[in-house]
Amino acid sequence: MKVASMTIKRKTLLLTSAVTLALFIAASLKINFNIKGQFEGIYLLHEKEKGKYEFADHLFVGEGKRLIKAYEFKAAYSEPLRRLLSKHDSLTPYLEWEWNPVDGSGFINNIYPGGQRLVTFFGRYLDDDQEVHGLFVGGGLPSTVLQNDNYNMNRSGMTYFDGKRWYHIWCSVNEGIGSARSEKIATPSKWKFLGSKVISKSEKSVVITSSHSIIVDGSPLLIERTARFAAGEPYFSLEIRILNTGTVPVNYQYAYGDEPWVGYYGTSLGDVGWVNDRLITHEEFIDSSKYTYAGVADLGNRVIGEQPKYTNLANFIEWFGPERPSAYFSNGPAILPRKGLSVPLESNERFLGLQWQNGLLPGRSATIQLAIGMAGYDPKSGLPVKPPIRPL
Repeated sequence: MKVASMTIKRKTLLLTSAVTLALFIAASLKINFNIKGQFEGIYLLHEKEKGKYEFADHLFVGEGKRLIKAYEFKAAYSEPLRRLLSKHDSLTPYLEWEWNPVDGSGFINNIYPGGQRLVTFFGRYLDDDQEVHGLFVGGGLPSTVLQNDNYNMNRSGMTYFDGKRWYHIWCSVNEGIGSARSEKIATPSKWKFLGSKVISKSEKSVVITSSHSIIVDGSPLLIERTARFAAGEPYFSLEIRILNTGTVPVNYQYAYGDEPWVGYYGTSLGDVGWVNDRLITHEEFIDSSKYTYAGVADLGNRVIGEQPKYTNLANFIEWFGPERPSAYFSNGPAILPRKGLSVPLESNERFLGLQWQNGLLPGRSATIQLAIGMAGYDPKSGLPVKPPIRPL
């Protein structure tokens, strides 16, 4: 017993010494630890501050340029993460998902009979070189970031697998809130992340929430986001509740948009806007009292000579309730359509944007309700077709 006791003590002492030495070396090398419980691998990166390094257990879209060395724990991936890149057939649709409530990041994998799937990533990307936390569409798996080319980046944001290859549907969202008296908005990385949780979960439905706070007009706002997924449905619903928890009125503007690069990541070639009765080939404001949804389709913009030789894939975003946005198509996220000008959608950032403006008294709230997903295509009309939206 004494020998065993001495051996255990010796091993404990050696382990403690090794850990202490490792921490000392890390400190001397100016290494910052960024451990979030993802445990997807070991990643050594250049820190944003010159001369320092970062040691992380995860790798998000936008961090590839800082990466020095990576070692993936492929065997340690959870079952949903392993299956995400594998072939798996089922006679009925079902959901697989992974969510880190502390970090506010993960994905939902909607799998259809025949092996097709629609995957949506949340909070796995950088915004202004800062990590995003919560239910914001964007990012991908470490393997996507490591390969760092447009073909593999098709598997980011919201991505569709047709049984043979992946296609890009939505990119990292351009979203933010700010004072209605200013053009500046605070993007998600500037919001204070308060936490997230999975409300309900099964192979047929998943409901996740994330909470955030931000100061607007000198008053604190609480923003609660709820995403709902149902197996077999090519979309998710997103509810954004904004509550004025301060003591003075707030007039805010809220923006949600994307240059989605439908079909192939990295290029807007072929992308045109669409509503239920026509294609949008030029910069244009959309009457959101007449139309309740809009999207971007990879069909080719004929007014600039693009021929119909693209994927015919399309996305859509639908808005509900009294909070109606100003909706528009333009050639970039910082561009609004200009009255009296006929400007074709021709840039590499062909953009769909929604904007809300509202005033909130102390203690009052407003709710933005959206459905975001992938649309079908009708070869007879030549127009995309939005799927029916069911209450979840």
